[in-house]
Amino acid sequence: MALFAVSYDLHNKRQYEPLWNALKSAGGVRLLESFWLLKSTYSAAILRNLLNALVDSDDAVAVIEVTPTADWATTANVYIGGTNLLQTR
Repeated sequence: MALFAVSYDLHNKRQYEPLWNALKSAGGVRLLESFWLLKSTYSAAILRNLLNALVDSDDAVAVIEVTPTADWATTANVYIGGTNLLQTR
């Protein structure tokens, strides 16, 4: 399974719950308010399409694979579940 970073910008209606529920049910964890980490066997494009179907046409979704050798750093006040996932990848 690959690890992906998922980020989004919801603009006018800002209906977060469908997106949050999908990310949670897929095992995603938050790193920041609109930045999640998710392990999946799907490609980034498939994940983007699945998540994009849950938001409005004026919203934006980005899915980026986090490779095993990717360097990362966070501040102390991020969601702990996200840093735990990065540390155990």
